[in-house]
Amino acid sequence: MTHLPARIARFLTRGVGLIAVAVAAQSAGNLIFHAVVGRLLEPGSYGALGAVLAAMVMLGVPLGALQTAASALAAEHGLSGDTARRALRPVALWSLAPAAVVLLAAPLLRDYFHLGSLLDAAQLAPYLVLAAVLATARGLLLGDHQGRTVAVTYLVATAVRLVAGVVLVVPFGVSGALLATVLAEVAALLVAAVPLRRPAAGAEPGTGLRLGSVAHAGFAVTGLFLFSTVDLLLARHHLPEHGSGSYVAAATIAKTVLALPAALMSVVFPRLLLAWARPGRGRALAVGGAMVSGPAMLGAAAIVAVPALVLHLLYGDGYADATGLVRALAGVAALTSLVTVLTYAGLARRSRTIVIPWAGAAVEVALIEVWHGSATQIAVCSAAALVPTLLLLAVLEGRAWRRPRPATTQVDASATDPAGTAAPAGRSAEVVRAHPGAELA
Repeated sequence: MTHLPARIARFLTRGVGLIAVAVAAQSAGNLIFHAVVGRLLEPGSYGALGAVLAAMVMLGVPLGALQTAASALAAEHGLSGDTARRALRPVALWSLAPAAVVLLAAPLLRDYFHLGSLLDAAQLAPYLVLAAVLATARGLLLGDHQGRTVAVTYLVATAVRLVAGVVLVVPFGVSGALLATVLAEVAALLVAAVPLRRPAAGAEPGTGLRLGSVAHAGFAVTGLFLFSTVDLLLARHHLPEHGSGSYVAAATIAKTVLALPAALMSVVFPRLLLAWARPGRGRALAVGGAMVSGPAMLGAAAIVAVPALVLHLLYGDGYADATGLVRALAGVAALTSLVTVLTYAGLARRSRTIVIPWAGAAVEVALIEVWHGSATQIAVCSAAALVPTLLLLAVLEGRAWRRPRPATTQVDASATDPAGTAAPAGRSAEVVRAHPGAELA
């Protein structure tokens, strides 16, 4: 454990740094987008926008599991145009049904979030299809070691969203800001599509995604997102317009610290998956945990130190009363990164502990439904749900990953890198296939 910093440094130099920089730029762009739009819209309208944007991300998160399964597909079988078509086409078709449901439910969404028009809610439908296909495309590229292209998709999406947001929000308000988000997904997908059409030497005949693998990963990812975001949605529903705007502003700043850890988690997870089948797996979990939670802790500490300055720079003086909320929610977000690591650790060993974030989200909803008289009460309820969730995961996963692996387990030595962590998926297809659930790597 004394060599933990060296292990982390070697991990960063192995293709992770570029994606981390791109995601950091995307997070900064997201804050700038919210800052510009927050200044141009009234607090009530901005609160509505924040709720719909959170719903957009929530709809895409279950399908984000596609990225994990698609990455394993490309790593194990190689990436060709045929494989890309077999993966992307069914994903697009699968996503049409839930998109149609969202479209039919647009009037209900409009009324629940107090939106200004039906178009604001209806834009969730095309976003759902685009998010599903883009997640699959990025997964295929990651599995084929094309991290540079994935990084470019993040940068292009950020640039398009900023430019289109500024141009469209003035004449169209909330609808324009939401349309900018949809256009950003389109631009990123166009960038990802170029290399996916190229023939690849040595690739196996095209094969498709395993629905069971996608569903299992999707269950874990959805639970995590609900646990970290449901407070924002309920704040919009229960609080008056200015109160909801303040909560959205504070939550947007606080939850930005989770963006980079989420990207790093997508790289750490395959290593956890393979490390579970070999000795020293506790060390792999410690390295992965430090990689994912470290940036979240540092980001939260910076925000907690100067919340008033961050609010002023991003939103002006309109939300000066939200400094306490920023501090509280930044702390909650930092600790939530640990919940993320431990949930993925459970996913790596195919454990039922992945249901714990769902239980935590249910507790959070129950608390907020009882105590929602102010933004502070909602933040306290969020923190109160976090504590037992994190403690339970830490006890169960800590015990499991410290337990010695049975001596009968065999792992190919080529599946380990010099840093002492499991190698990325695809380095040894035999090892990946031998481990239960390895198709999720």
